[in-house]
Amino acid sequence: MPLGAESNDKFFKSLMLDIGLISAQLGLSSAKPSAIKDIIFSNKGGLAEQFVGQQLRAAQTPLSDPQLFYWQRTGGRQGEIDYIIQHGNRVVPLEVKSGKAESMKSLHYFMAEKGYNFAVRCNINQPLVENLEIKTTTGRPVSYSLLSIPVYMTERIHDLIDTVLNRPI
Repeated sequence: MPLGAESNDKFFKSLMLDIGLISAQLGLSSAKPSAIKDIIFSNKGGLAEQFVGQQLRAAQTPLSDPQLFYWQRTGGRQGEIDYIIQHGNRVVPLEVKSGKAESMKSLHYFMAEKGYNFAVRCNINQPLVENLEIKTTTGRPVSYSLLSIPVYMTERIHDLIDTVLNRPI
């Protein structure tokens, strides 16, 4: 920390100002109602990531520089963590998943590599806290707590993290 200390200006994620603008850009506003389901299905991952990014920016303090960070693996296998946020003096990786049960290989690798013990996943499931003990794709053991929240609760991310981290064991 600070998160910007290791950032590289050559690599960045673009976020639109509003999820409605993304929808218009994708043609959702002019699509026939019967075709919207197929369009949303094919773009739901990108829409979910955009929505979460917009909510994370809105959740930052008004006087802060509204920057968002992400992590991308260099060399070897491809991998990315959708967002990296700062919560107090803690670095928290955040993965956005548009389905119910999707793979988190990059998150497992990141947690093992960095030695962090807490992460967040935004998806369509009910809120859940899990203590994971698994192996990465290279067989390296990793254990950490994972807070899963519905995408629509992203605006309350810091309150939810506080609740989980301050709960009795």
